[in-house]
Amino acid sequence: MPRNLQSKQRLKRLSPRQQKKLRVGAFTEMGFAFEAALKDGLAPAAEDAFLDAWLNEVDTQGVSFGGSFDAGSPSILNGMVFPVSGVKVDADLRETLIAWLTQRAEVASVTAGELSDVWHGE
Repeated sequence: MPRNLQSKQRLKRLSPRQQKKLRVGAFTEMGFAFEAALKDGLAPAAEDAFLDAWLNEVDTQGVSFGGSFDAGSPSILNGMVFPVSGVKVDADLRETLIAWLTQRAEVASVTAGELSDVWHGE
């Protein structure tokens, strides 16, 4: 049976330094996974422009993106948004980025997961 890394009993035994090292308690890092399907028939230049705009938006928000782009039919961008440089991924930031994706003319559909622990998620 897996341990609950965030249990109150366990966190009480850990010093703040240990919590930081293990990324638990107040040092938990949250992120979210998503998948965006692009509309069929986009030119490769339009797909490249969309990817550049997405990466610029992620940088502007101060977080990072790890994932892949499958140029197929339809082309699919999927991956995870996660924190860097002390900027936390929270519900507001998740909604902002999902709204950015859904408002783009190139995007046909977006599915996004809930916030989850990027180090100890399922």
